[in-house]
Amino acid sequence: MNGKGTYEYLRQEFHKSFSHGLREKGFFMEQNHSSRPLISVLIPVYNAGKYLAETLTSIKNQTYSNLEIICIDDGSTDKSLAILQEFAQKDPRFKIISRVNKGVANTRNQLLQEAKGEYIAFVDSDDIIEPIYIEHLLNYALNNQADVVRCLYWFNEKGINIPCEKRCKEFLKAEPISLSERIQAALDDSQVWLKLIKTELIRNAKLNFLPNTIAEDQGFDFLLYLNAKNIVFLNEHLYHYRVLEGSVSSDKGKLAYGTLQQMVYLCGELARRGFKGPEVYNPIIRLAVQAVRRLRKYPNVDFTLARRALQEVALHLPNCSLYPRLKYQFLCKLAGCVEDKNLPKLAWWIR
Repeated sequence: MNGKGTYEYLRQEFHKSFSHGLREKGFFMEQNHSSRPLISVLIPVYNAGKYLAETLTSIKNQTYSNLEIICIDDGSTDKSLAILQEFAQKDPRFKIISRVNKGVANTRNQLLQEAKGEYIAFVDSDDIIEPIYIEHLLNYALNNQADVVRCLYWFNEKGINIPCEKRCKEFLKAEPISLSERIQAALDDSQVWLKLIKTELIRNAKLNFLPNTIAEDQGFDFLLYLNAKNIVFLNEHLYHYRVLEGSVSSDKGKLAYGTLQQMVYLCGELARRGFKGPEVYNPIIRLAVQAVRRLRKYPNVDFTLARRALQEVALHLPNCSLYPRLKYQFLCKLAGCVEDKNLPKLAWWIR
């Protein structure tokens, strides 16, 4: 057994022992998993061949077994589809769908349509979840009658694992949170892959991802948190998030523009759903301002599109307090009266 195999064996043995100890203390509910809720694990896949087998293995080896594992290959040109088919041949819980490329937001929407479970959990195709991930989140959801359960994660960049604890640290408690707390949590926590979500909530609130956009998690998560009745946070690192060089997650300019796209979408959705008032809209305006300030650092972004997004968000300023409204109006004035190339130089005025 090589070094890597030895490490993986010891890791699995540790988690078996760890889980057994928790069960002895009554932390896990001992029940037949087939009589417990079906969980839909949803995986969008595109050219993920390098890490995909590792991701699927971490899902297949969950201590909670009543799963349907739905994978959509979004027109991959590498070996991703072959890897998916190999897992499906060995485990009937895997359902594989292959199609032409339509983008990650569209893929996530189709995954939601395909899901039959009582709860859903998104997992990105290059990430890893701990063996107790599903079981632990589900027990937390059932014990607290929660619509959404969120845990902590490890941030893996260039092979280095960093525990991420700064996001939502103020809300790590097993009890309902207020509207203002939900909004703040949604702004700090725009990762759809870190949660167990009640499917009924998604269906009733008619939540989906805005197609053909970047940072598609942001708009979805904001509306998810606004519509959820009970959100709980689990103070344990159970998810390993991997950032790959060249990915959208590593391109700060694209992410900043993606944030602007999502703010346009959110303002329209909030108005359509009847949400009003500064408590809801002020944070969105602040995010839009921050996005433009970040955009000035990345000259490869099309500022004509950014300016158009600013103008669309400005239509909802009557719902905001005076200070963020004036700040935003000033920024839009700059965006509307200068050449695109000058916008990033002037945006730093907005503090």
